[in-house]
Amino acid sequence: MVHRLLLVNPAFQHRVERIAQTSVGPPLGLAYLAASARQAGHAVAILDANAESLALDEIVRRAASFAPTVIGITATTPTIGMAAEVAAGAKRAMPGVPVVVGGPHATALPAATLAAMPSFDVVARGEAERTLPDLLARLDGRFDPSALADLAGVAFRLPDGTVMDTGIAAPIEDLDGLPLPARDLLPMHRYRCPDSDSFSTLLAMRGCPYPCVYCAVPGMFGRRVRFRAPDAVAAEIAAVHERWGTRFFSFLDDTFSTRPEWVDAFAEAMLRRGLQRRVRWICLTRADLVDRPLLMRMRAAGCVRVELGVESGSLAGRAFLRKGLTDDQVIGAFRAAREAGLSTMGFAILNIPGETATDVERTFDLLRRADPDFLQVSFLTPYPGTPLRDQAEREGWIAEHDWSRYSFLNDVVLQHGSLAPGEARALYQSFIRRFYLRPHTAFKLGRLVLNGTAQPWPLLRTAARAFAGALVDRRGRGG
Repeated sequence: MVHRLLLVNPAFQHRVERIAQTSVGPPLGLAYLAASARQAGHAVAILDANAESLALDEIVRRAASFAPTVIGITATTPTIGMAAEVAAGAKRAMPGVPVVVGGPHATALPAATLAAMPSFDVVARGEAERTLPDLLARLDGRFDPSALADLAGVAFRLPDGTVMDTGIAAPIEDLDGLPLPARDLLPMHRYRCPDSDSFSTLLAMRGCPYPCVYCAVPGMFGRRVRFRAPDAVAAEIAAVHERWGTRFFSFLDDTFSTRPEWVDAFAEAMLRRGLQRRVRWICLTRADLVDRPLLMRMRAAGCVRVELGVESGSLAGRAFLRKGLTDDQVIGAFRAAREAGLSTMGFAILNIPGETATDVERTFDLLRRADPDFLQVSFLTPYPGTPLRDQAEREGWIAEHDWSRYSFLNDVVLQHGSLAPGEARALYQSFIRRFYLRPHTAFKLGRLVLNGTAQPWPLLRTAARAFAGALVDRRGRGG
């Protein structure tokens, strides 16, 4: 049967719109799935309700107008409830249309997700580009659970209400064998970031080998890193730039410089195509995996910013997080980036078990010495599928069971006794205020505009929200 598959990205931007989260990027995972389903012969549409800021009734109306035979929805932990509402609305408007949910939350908690949210029929677990076409081939006009019993990478309800789980899909070895994301199905003109209103994202690799307790990536993509061919990534950038005029790209890879020789080959591919004169790009990596020569090669190839996790400046915090960095490595990485002509983003985490207010001040002192251009401060959050979640459940630290509150930029979920929730929020406000309300920061952001690495209006928009966040807390009270 040839299906009409609708893939939906729920509208969540209003929950995360703070400094460093003013970006609105494409749902790249859905675009990969769309390309795989289309390659298998199905008619596919993507509804990016987040980019279009759609209310639930409009999502359902637009979904029904496509007349899908199958609906797929992506969700993280804080958006799983939104995804369930979309699924329920779709079920009311289109009875009998099966709904598949995917993403890190459902992958980690398939049975609990299906038990709590009856509007979902199937969970796609892990990387689903291979699973989805096989799943569609088994859905022939109606949802028959028995047809899925031998399909790896799914969970679903049996007629008696119990859940059958066939496990997480095996990681896809040949990433270059996947069709490129179906960006033609996305509203490409709506994506933006603090640097540009012409923005998209990329994946060059999948998996992460590091043991950070708060990260769900190994559970979703595995610990072994699989790489795309460097020239294939450069060719994708060229194609997106030529078709949509996209000028700014962000790599979603968790540790971009895991393999320095891969970075070298990618830089050579970018230079060979002359892309460094036409586009700019940024990436995320670890402070102990960069040095000045590598960063200079990245800069020559069009990179304008590296984003590095500082997380904590205290021994207690680092030991708990299993981040495995030292002050010297952090400070040296930010210094090397400046010397290479790159801007920087630093990440800090608050409310770590065992950290006192004095320890948090050590984190701010380390940030002051590292001197990033941008800063994102978050609260440690026990996402399903992480070692942190397992420990938090054992220790009784979880005080919040509403998944919508699991937004690491907004809410304090862990209550472990080291800091009171109000104290953690006050420290957050102090971090933001002291960092962004400095003449030094304003000078550096202005310099990014003058040297051409950022466009003035997107950066001004981001700065305005940062200043607002520094003066008013999330409940609207003055700081």
